[in-house]
Amino acid sequence: MHRSKRYRLSWLFILQSLVKIHLAVAAFIGTTLLLSDGVHGYESHRSTTSKSARQEALRAIPLENLPKQYRQQVQTVLKQATLYRRLPTCVVDCHPDMFTYMARNPEVMVAIWRELGVSQVQLQRIGPNTFHLKDRAGTTGKLVLLEEQCEAGAQNRVIMLAEGSYESPPLSHPVKAQCVFLLRSGSIKETNGRRFVAARLDSFIRIEGASLQWFAKVLHPWVGTTADRNFSDTLTFVGNLSKTAEVRPQAIGKLAGKLSEVSRTRQKQLVKLAYQCEDDLHRWKIVHKSQDKLHRARLARFAETGGNVNADEAGVLKR
Repeated sequence: MHRSKRYRLSWLFILQSLVKIHLAVAAFIGTTLLLSDGVHGYESHRSTTSKSARQEALRAIPLENLPKQYRQQVQTVLKQATLYRRLPTCVVDCHPDMFTYMARNPEVMVAIWRELGVSQVQLQRIGPNTFHLKDRAGTTGKLVLLEEQCEAGAQNRVIMLAEGSYESPPLSHPVKAQCVFLLRSGSIKETNGRRFVAARLDSFIRIEGASLQWFAKVLHPWVGTTADRNFSDTLTFVGNLSKTAEVRPQAIGKLAGKLSEVSRTRQKQLVKLAYQCEDDLHRWKIVHKSQDKLHRARLARFAETGGNVNADEAGVLKR
């Protein structure tokens, strides 16, 4: 093969490896909402690499709360990050508890994807908060959940450290990277009573090798766009899973039983959560139907009286 052509192909494979390392670690993770403290100044639905967003994300990572054995590694990634990106804030119609469950148990989502034939990525829990990651194309990695601050209403902050490498011909050496992810989420109730979850993911990626670092920065816009789309698709998937649980919890139960890579305890938790989603939907329908009936009655009275209503009724009509 001609030398220049071989050179171009090598860079193409390096680009592929950068995309894989970035996405393989982040693909299965869904996300703290704009309602959370300290992020009101950056309420954007678009991705950004701005200095202000980066500084806000750094302030949101409490190094003193992280396990001692990982603090130095996290600091190195944050200080020497080749790439920083805040992915677009995504909002999905989703039960907050379902969202939190998936954020804390990423291996469940990966197992569901494998069962449905969506992805061949494998994520195996090898410790209380540690996972081994691999795919069939040369990517391997380790993911550690350093902090899981999860509260009611999907008010979550999850900090993750990932190490990944990609090795495949014609590359003579594996491409290695370390990543720190800051996943934040929260929920809000719409006027009709439906709950929506908003999620944000900040990523700090340190790629080894000076030439690769330069190349990665040049290609970051293209790699970043792929990451943005992948993140959005992931959250959409979680939202669809939540809606399925609301109307067909038995289907989720059947699916959970097929997830051989997931512990029996987590399978049971997923099934229990699915039926909780169904119960909450039933209660929502009762309340929503009652409110809708009351609203129509007041509108009818408003029409009959020619607009002469008391203050309370006027307030309801304005809403």
